[in-house]
Amino acid sequence: MSSSVRKLVGTWLLIGCVMVFFQVILGGITRLTESGLSITEWKPVKGTIPPLNAQEWDQEFAHYKEKIQYKIINEGMTVDEFKWIFFWEYSHRLWARLMFFAFVIPLIYFLIKGYIPLALGLHLATLFVMAALQGVVGWLMVWAGLSGLFVPPLSLSTHLTLALILYAYLVWLTLYVYRDNGNYSTATGDVKLFAFAILFVLFAQIFLGGILSGMKAGLSYPTWPDMNREFIPAALITEPSSLAGFLKYIPQDLWGKAFIQFFHRLTAYTLILLITIFWFRSRNIATDRIFKKGLNFFPFFVLLQATIGILTVLNCIGKIPVSWGVAHQAGAMFLIAETVFVIFHLTSNTETTNT
Repeated sequence: MSSSVRKLVGTWLLIGCVMVFFQVILGGITRLTESGLSITEWKPVKGTIPPLNAQEWDQEFAHYKEKIQYKIINEGMTVDEFKWIFFWEYSHRLWARLMFFAFVIPLIYFLIKGYIPLALGLHLATLFVMAALQGVVGWLMVWAGLSGLFVPPLSLSTHLTLALILYAYLVWLTLYVYRDNGNYSTATGDVKLFAFAILFVLFAQIFLGGILSGMKAGLSYPTWPDMNREFIPAALITEPSSLAGFLKYIPQDLWGKAFIQFFHRLTAYTLILLITIFWFRSRNIATDRIFKKGLNFFPFFVLLQATIGILTVLNCIGKIPVSWGVAHQAGAMFLIAETVFVIFHLTSNTETTNT
């Protein structure tokens, strides 16, 4: 792959990273504004065009009125109020459609021009399979939620985690194209394994965070560093334990909310500790200027994300703050990108995309 072709393909992938980033942000806003169930049907083609007149809006609103969420929570909502929640879910779905064309059309051109080596083609095929799976999981999530008040926490978290795994893979693929593969550090095997362990804990934390969000657990413990003046919430002992709240939103499930927030906090502290230790161990191993500068951002990003998380919790008074919740999600994506950046440069080998 020539340098000009690499720059062209890399820019395409970088635009893809940005589009996935904003798709996840739109998904976060949709979730936090409780807009995800406002569109009750999956119309991949016809659904591209929103209602265009009063009659079509009334028909769309009538479909939503049949659902439990409207009857229990939003009964009496006006058409204009419905348009607001419809807007976010529609934007989330429309952006997904735009991403499809932004990926497929340039890919067809690149394939015709012979710009895609076999190894890169296999990676791209994997990426498209992941994207298709994510779309199916997204609709199944909505479908499951339409029979209840909200999307089931486990379904929501699965959808979020798969989206961020796809995002991480796309970030790695962008680096794979942009950067000459080679030896960027003097890292030993244990340092590389340490980095992968951090990535595993990070995705475990994201999965816990998705469930926490789906359970609206932040509303039950809007304090820090304690949880309503307790380090270990008493509800873990006094309330009956059950995993039912993970599978379906249950407002009264105090044990589940205490459990998920307690372990989400513990995992956050673990991540801070792991990344701090990793940085101290590896801060002098970089043999590449770009990698060295990027590596020094590692502790910054985890502390930034922890700070946003704390502010999000402290502002969960009565309702989950949309702005802080979305910022927390954005912080997670920056931390994922940084972790993938570090792993790429630690594990890069002599294989190259120029073949």
